[in-house]
Amino acid sequence: MLLLYPKWQNLYSSKSVYLDRKITKIEFAGNINTSASDIADIIDMKPGMVLSQDLLDADMRALFQSGFFFHIDILGELDGEGVKILVQVKERPRVKDIEFIGADEVFPSDLRDKIPLKENEVITPKKVQLSKEVILKKYRDEGFFLAYVRFELEPLDQKTNTVKVKFIIDEGEEIPVSKINIFGNSEIDTFDLQSVLDLKESGLIESGVFKEAAFETDKQKIVAYMKSRGYVDAEISNDGTNWEIKWENPKKKDKRVVVVNFKVVEGEQYFYNGYTTKHDMTLGPNNMPIYLNKEGNPPGTPLEEWRPVYEVKYLQDQYEFSTNDVGDVFDESKFQKDRGSINEAYSAKGYLFAQVIPRRKIIELTDESLARYENCQKRSSPEAVKDCEEEYVALNIAKLRKVYDSKPSLRGKKFIHVDFTIRENNLAFVENIIIKGNKKTLDRVIRRELLFKPGDLFNSTLVNRSRERIFNLGYFKEVNFNMRPGSDETKMNLIIEVVEQPTGTVSMGGGYGTITGFSIFTQLGENNLNGSGQQITGRIEFGPIRRFLQISWTEPWLRDKPWSLTLSAFYSSRTLFVGATSITENNNQGIKEAASYERAGVGVSAGIGHRFLVNWTHFHRYSPSFFASTRPSSLVSDQVLAEVNRGWQFRSQLTNGVAYDNRDNVFNTTQGFNLVLSIDNVGQYLAGESHFDQYSPILEYYHTWFDYTLFGLIRKNILRRWRVVQQFRTSSVFTYERAPKYGRQDKEKIPYIQVQDRLFLGGYESLRGWFFDDKYYPEEWRNGAASRVLFTTELRFPIEPSLLWFVVFMDAGAMYEEVNRAIGERKEAFQNYDSVVRAQRFADPAATYLFETFNSSGQKLPMSPYELNDPGRLVLSGKNISLQNFKYSWGFGLRIQIPVLPLRIYFAQKILYTGDAEAPFSTYPDTNAFQFVFGIGDLRF
Repeated sequence: MLLLYPKWQNLYSSKSVYLDRKITKIEFAGNINTSASDIADIIDMKPGMVLSQDLLDADMRALFQSGFFFHIDILGELDGEGVKILVQVKERPRVKDIEFIGADEVFPSDLRDKIPLKENEVITPKKVQLSKEVILKKYRDEGFFLAYVRFELEPLDQKTNTVKVKFIIDEGEEIPVSKINIFGNSEIDTFDLQSVLDLKESGLIESGVFKEAAFETDKQKIVAYMKSRGYVDAEISNDGTNWEIKWENPKKKDKRVVVVNFKVVEGEQYFYNGYTTKHDMTLGPNNMPIYLNKEGNPPGTPLEEWRPVYEVKYLQDQYEFSTNDVGDVFDESKFQKDRGSINEAYSAKGYLFAQVIPRRKIIELTDESLARYENCQKRSSPEAVKDCEEEYVALNIAKLRKVYDSKPSLRGKKFIHVDFTIRENNLAFVENIIIKGNKKTLDRVIRRELLFKPGDLFNSTLVNRSRERIFNLGYFKEVNFNMRPGSDETKMNLIIEVVEQPTGTVSMGGGYGTITGFSIFTQLGENNLNGSGQQITGRIEFGPIRRFLQISWTEPWLRDKPWSLTLSAFYSSRTLFVGATSITENNNQGIKEAASYERAGVGVSAGIGHRFLVNWTHFHRYSPSFFASTRPSSLVSDQVLAEVNRGWQFRSQLTNGVAYDNRDNVFNTTQGFNLVLSIDNVGQYLAGESHFDQYSPILEYYHTWFDYTLFGLIRKNILRRWRVVQQFRTSSVFTYERAPKYGRQDKEKIPYIQVQDRLFLGGYESLRGWFFDDKYYPEEWRNGAASRVLFTTELRFPIEPSLLWFVVFMDAGAMYEEVNRAIGERKEAFQNYDSVVRAQRFADPAATYLFETFNSSGQKLPMSPYELNDPGRLVLSGKNISLQNFKYSWGFGLRIQIPVLPLRIYFAQKILYTGDAEAPFSTYPDTNAFQFVFGIGDLRF
């Protein structure tokens, strides 16, 4: 018998042998994907404990309830005076992969995010059934009521105990809405109610697909619209409100349609009769107010010194309704905004728990009800008289009497007066910040964007800005903040729920610029490396004019401090065209050959930045590089040849700057400022061949004029995303030549400001409709300048808010030189310009007049060439930064925001500033056509 006695025995069948013994050891068997430590955490049994029936039963229940196992045995073996435990399990399979077959109309990623069945989790019948229900609900919400879902498993992988899951989906077809019926309304027009609905009847313009979620939302919209028209008691009747699927043609039975029915109850229409606002002055046992600014009125504060957080007058100024509106329809939505404005004001100061208690008083506009307050002296006691007189003022009885006399149609109507009682309560402090939904992104990446921390006073302004900062990271397609009560009346918990989106990029595309020409590029990047927020990008660009290679890495938060570090390296090669020269004697029929050369550069950059206050950043960057001019064509100037002969030249640049950015959305801005001021110190004490200081201020302002609800005239919430936004932008670059601090440098041979540092004007990048060598430019501008000033404004009308906009724009730009850049022959020309012009006019006045007044086609010139090229107009000075010296254009076009390949298509026309107040702009006499301007890549706008 001893030989046949098994080593392990089932504890339930041999309880008397093992119960009440001390557990010496616990072992696990059969587990593949669930670690022994995880199983140990599920059960209560631990070595050293005494084994009991209750402990055994509880652990068996806990193991089954975990859902990880479909078979469990708990075995025992005597171990001296104690007992060893063996937990033997058979695991449920885990999900190796989830595949959605047949999901064409719904993104599989959306389904994957919503279903409870996840990869690397166990499969349970409950999770499978819930997943099927979630998928079907998603299809119903999208209008596919005939969708069907089937669940399949591939053969089990015995080694890993994993299985591939398939949801096979028959999407069926979308069912259109054939008819929307609205019953029960007698005063509000049916067409007005239908206009606020998301559901539409199918027709030539509307597809009219039925969505159950939209049906539920539309019930709320109907009620909200009726309440905004004064029907405060309006509601949707469940009896008669429904939808049903029918055959469009019962005889053919070839197409199904949905008929939607809404039955409404209007009730009476109410009118506005003012607000009364007061603080709750209820006193406590210590004879101090319970609800009034406890922090500002500590116990013992004299009555005459009691102060609320906000005076009543300040709160009244926030209301949309005013005393002038007495007699207007009572708009429930406006009332809710007014109530919310009080809460918003208090939450901005940390009083999140402030209560706004509205009490409505109904007054019927009849002679009897008004007379009741107009004859206060007839009341029975002095106290009653006083109360009556106070109500007479508070209830605007005098105004109601005027309404009664002037508007007979309102007699007998009911007017609503609202008493707002405010309980300021306690300040609210943030107790916990809980983050949900981030699978890849680390919690600290989100937390470091918050402008508050646990223990801080709640501030709605900082909370809203924090949400914008998290969204502007670009890691999430949704960022939602929710508040929950904390452990006591002074604390609250903040729940941050995010929905992640892909942050890696592998893109190929093209770019185009007036100066840089066409190019193709390949770019690899990851904007959230390993969920840490680090960014790494590599870019290769190639074209007939420009070749470019760059790699960069950025750590936006060094050691979780608001300091960033950026390291990058680049190589560039660019073909520069420096004019054309005739190579035949006949200039009219001559053959011209372009002169060009290449400018190559290689360099590195290291920069740091620091965010401070709420929206400010200062940044600092050092960029050493080497440049050389190579491959000159045969007709380049001696100056270019001299530059080629100098070979590689060193350029040393230090950039310092400060920026302010409070834009609501950096990807599609609708409001806010973006201000950047940077100062570049090139050469001088930093060595190298280039020596100058450069100041670059940029200011952008975005303003939303209105959305497509047209100030609420169209009551459709979805149209609030269609915002008409105007961008105002000015960007300037001012370059001042400096001298080297070490050794000597002949600037006639090696200019302090070299070719790659010159600025140009025109084309898609700066002044649309103009070319960088335009004939209406001063000749000095065609070879580049040291300083440039740009202004632009662009009015954007969304066609699809996240993808396509129609735009109308106006650009203005000018360039300027420094006097000390005029050296050699240029210096002599600058100094003698006025005398040369005078001599020319004196020597041949007739020919000079024709030259200054008409072009070769006999059309009148907008400006004399001598005046256009006057160096006095080109020098950077306060008087020259004027409207007369700028070049202008206006036009219209499309912005197409494809993520990999943003497209800009414009039609731009040059316009001439006239100085006439009534007609400040006109077209050029020989150039009034619109120029087609095409851009790939978001270079400026």
